[in-house]
Amino acid sequence: MGSKETSVGPMNEHDETLEIFFAETEDLIKTSEESLLHLESAPEAGPDLEELFRAVHTLKSGSAMVGFDHISEYSHLLENLLDRLRDGKLPITKNLISFLLEAIDFIRDMVDKCASGDTSIEPEVLETKKAQVNRFLGMEGAPQEDAGLPETITDIPGKAEKWYYYNIDLIFRKNLFESGIDPLLLFLNLKEIGEFVEVVSDISEIPRYEKIDIYKLYISWRIILKSAAPFQEIENVFMFVKDDNNIEIEEITDRYKDGIDLKVGEMPIGEALVEKKDISKNDLENALKKQKKIGEILVEEKKIDNETLQTAITIQEKSRTVYRKTSIRVDVAKINYLVNLSEEVGVGLSRMQSIFSDEERPNILLDLEQELENLLKINREFQERVAQIRMFSLEGTFQRFQRIARDTALDQNKQIKAIMSGTDTELDKEVIECITDPLKHLVRNCVDHGIELPDERVEKGKSAEGIIEFKAYQKGGQIFVQISDDGGGLNIEKIRQRALEMEMEVPDDEIDNKTLANIICNPGFSTTSSVTKISGRGVGMDVVKTAVEKLGGFLAIETAKDKGSTFTLAIPLTFALTDALHFKVKNISYLMPLWGLVGTERFDEGNMRSFGGDEKLYNFRGKYLPIMDLSRVYGRETSNINDQGEIVVFLDTGRQKFGLLVDEVLDCRQIVVKSLESHYRNVKGISGATIMGDGSVALVLDLFDLEEIYFNKHSV
Repeated sequence: MGSKETSVGPMNEHDETLEIFFAETEDLIKTSEESLLHLESAPEAGPDLEELFRAVHTLKSGSAMVGFDHISEYSHLLENLLDRLRDGKLPITKNLISFLLEAIDFIRDMVDKCASGDTSIEPEVLETKKAQVNRFLGMEGAPQEDAGLPETITDIPGKAEKWYYYNIDLIFRKNLFESGIDPLLLFLNLKEIGEFVEVVSDISEIPRYEKIDIYKLYISWRIILKSAAPFQEIENVFMFVKDDNNIEIEEITDRYKDGIDLKVGEMPIGEALVEKKDISKNDLENALKKQKKIGEILVEEKKIDNETLQTAITIQEKSRTVYRKTSIRVDVAKINYLVNLSEEVGVGLSRMQSIFSDEERPNILLDLEQELENLLKINREFQERVAQIRMFSLEGTFQRFQRIARDTALDQNKQIKAIMSGTDTELDKEVIECITDPLKHLVRNCVDHGIELPDERVEKGKSAEGIIEFKAYQKGGQIFVQISDDGGGLNIEKIRQRALEMEMEVPDDEIDNKTLANIICNPGFSTTSSVTKISGRGVGMDVVKTAVEKLGGFLAIETAKDKGSTFTLAIPLTFALTDALHFKVKNISYLMPLWGLVGTERFDEGNMRSFGGDEKLYNFRGKYLPIMDLSRVYGRETSNINDQGEIVVFLDTGRQKFGLLVDEVLDCRQIVVKSLESHYRNVKGISGATIMGDGSVALVLDLFDLEEIYFNKHSV
């Protein structure tokens, strides 16, 4: 890129905008060239074409914003041409690739001239270049001999576009015009890549007429945009203004069905009018104050006294709180699927009834067996679909925590960027309710204790902006939710000193992650000397650990000095339905979740090694693993460990591997786990119970509790 002469003295905002534009343009031109070369080797629509389209679109938007209209106009024509390629209406040929490379070179030449201070261009040259693009677009332009391009274009049917809906809040700084930026250009750029569903202007900041400064911007906007463009492309429209202005973009596609915003139907009319800026919040509050509630009317008419009214209100509020936690909204499609399955059950039962009524039917037992197998298959699918009704994605939960992280950082003058992955991971609604508070604390903990102040981060060679990452993924029958930061990490020595002050057991050598988790999750533990609204009260991590373990999960912590910390919650996928292994010990039925099963094998005394009275290791696939006797754990008659009829079941909780001695392995089945605590009392190592087919009750093992019983020698 050509050199740019600058005058001596401070750079004004317009010069800064130009510097940003030239730097960005250089990268965009490089990206365009790389994408074109990749397309030449693999000429098909895909990620490379999308990358090229985004680069040219950003070139168009950026050049228009800084006033280089000739670059913007030419880039706009190229964008239209690339759009035909994306839709499959134009084949990708070597001739076309060569032309596009020349077009990118032409843009580079125009940018270089602008960088050197010469923003002019010969009209004939620009019109000739435009005509070449128009020829590809099938429009009238320069003669073919001049352009050297084909006369006809063959249209190829394209795929139906997927539409997205975006909520865009635009609050600009009042001196925006001083930087040479016109917000109307941003509106035009948005209009080119989508359709305005709704545009709401907020004029509440406009002062009285005599105080208006015509060089200041007082209006802000909220836009609902319908577009086929991905999120990144929408974000690129605001590339040159997003750093200094409050620009918030949120995809809200899930809120729309058949072009209708479902959220509006849930709103009271007053809130809907406020959102559309037809009235202000004060207007609504004043109107509501004039309304009399039914309770107030009854008190005025002396039908009831005020104390009776307040008692009824308190009861109602408690009821509503419980109702919100115990009720869920279900998509109609899921209900329809269950209705279809119930119809299949009815058909299956009718077939069985028909078989029973035909006494002379040949092979009646075989027919009954087939119909019963079909009904069992339908019943299993029915159970799985019912369990899915309780499942919700973590996207909404993560978005709430993103806001919490932002507000916490703002209060502490810290800069953060939130990254989310695995937001489509689904969890049982009850589980989400239970982990919301623990996760909320971990988010605040990462910002408060983890992320450093901007100056401190820069001194360490980091970017001033810290990273908070929310991640979720499924592994087996468990969901892992991680919250991590790239801050300073936990201060191990400070934690050790505080633990010793609290007379806790601390190893003399290096503290490992498991020991670290046990220390900081102790009730009352805090390394913060001063009490703030976020920390210092010694309440938090112990609540997190307790809540997670109550769900049958565990909390793991990893930390590294100046690299950050990661908090991992491992929790069961659902409370409703679980695949389990059925086995017996001393004629008592037990079930254990299949996600923790590694393997089973018949007991072989030659594979066992004893260390002391109770320590026994068993060689399983080349590794010696500790084995546990359930009879000893629950105080029943001890098994004869040399009994050749016994079977060893090997488990892996994700933290430890160990084996269980059992008498008999029966089968695998899908079970509904019922709470033992609500009907009897909490028993360590037992997560619940289920009713078997013969009416008997089988206990469901909690693998994390069993691990703690064995490795930490806790009593039941």
